[in-house]
Amino acid sequence: MGTTLSLITFILLLVLTAFFVATEFAIVKVRETRIAQLSNAGEKKAIAAKKVVDHLDEYLAACQLGITITALGIGMVGESTFEFILHPLFSSIGIPEAWIHPFTIGGAFVIATFLHVVVGEMAPKTIAIQKAEYITLLFAKPIIFFYKLMYPFIWLLNGAARLILKMFNMKPAKESEVFHSEEELKQLIHDSHEGGEINDSELHHINQAFKFDNLVAKDIMIDEEHVKTLNLNTRFDDAIQQIKIDAFTRYPAVKDDQIVGFIHSKSLFNVEQPSKLETFVNPIINVKMNTPLKHILEMMKKRKVHIAAVYNDDDFKGIITLENILEEIVGDIEDEYN
Repeated sequence: MGTTLSLITFILLLVLTAFFVATEFAIVKVRETRIAQLSNAGEKKAIAAKKVVDHLDEYLAACQLGITITALGIGMVGESTFEFILHPLFSSIGIPEAWIHPFTIGGAFVIATFLHVVVGEMAPKTIAIQKAEYITLLFAKPIIFFYKLMYPFIWLLNGAARLILKMFNMKPAKESEVFHSEEELKQLIHDSHEGGEINDSELHHINQAFKFDNLVAKDIMIDEEHVKTLNLNTRFDDAIQQIKIDAFTRYPAVKDDQIVGFIHSKSLFNVEQPSKLETFVNPIINVKMNTPLKHILEMMKKRKVHIAAVYNDDDFKGIITLENILEEIVGDIEDEYN
């Protein structure tokens, strides 16, 4: 093989190594949800990419086989290629003939190894990690073609690998699902925020959602002394005046010093003739002080009631509205009267 042809072969093998290395790291790093989203949208490259990430262990084996083949090729071609190049160079600078051969072998080994490690592995690995989605979409079809071409060998490699994994009671890459704890999710979210993928507002909402699961009624309730109520013995006109002054949407209804329901202020303004307040009373949700907010929210959704009375045993302690609960996640919400 001539020097020029050897050099071209070496470069080709180097490019193929970079391709397999980049593909390997990209398909491991890429977000499956993003690929699925693009695939569902009908993007052709994404459809191929989804096939790859859905059969990750098979295509990782294909990448490993490709890397091994090209690495062996680089070892065989690289040293002889650079020996042909370095031998006349060392001769021209006056190195004794006895030393030229070991010098050319050593120099060829260093150059071939350097190019293989830097150009063939390190650079494509870094690019693939930073551009995982782009590389996966770009190289999905070529790696599928290589997989089909080398299927018998890959099947054999996968079978051997599965057998070894089974001996250690382990599962192949795709079958070993990854689950994240709450703390790990928080760290992922923090890293995404640091990387600019999540803005401050989104970070706040996500963190509040994590906190929400641990909150109970007493943590956010409006204390009894701050609760505005409507006594059912109050005259209709007086109740209207109170609502205009207080400007609240819902009022706990009181009878004989007991909360018997709630009145929606809008219902009083929608009547043509004054009526007894009792006719406007709606059922209210009753909860204990240690009732989790998530359970209260479920009750509100199920019963379509947006207010709950909070009790400690039989003692009324305050109220919680749907607005109070939502504010724990999204922040302050302006009332329609504000």
